Amino acid sequence: MGVGGIFLSFGFTIVIIALFTRTSAQWRGEFPTEMSVATGFLVVGAVMFILGWLLHRGIRRTDESESYSRAS
Repeated sequence: MGVGGIFLSFGFTIVIIALFTRTSAQWRGEFPTEMSVATGFLVVGAVMFILGWLLHRGIRRTDESESYSRAS
């Protein structure tokens, strides 16, 4: 989950920076590129975050089932 969270945070940071710099005439040509990069980071980060959460949940469930089988 850690790397996915970092990618999500970085994607949100790029979105905020892009929105604040959108009003500047010098950055107008780079706005679509910034938003494309931000969208990529958000999508990849969300996928990695969800996969990490599912993996952690599966590992935790496996550990719980092993502890129950050892106790009985």
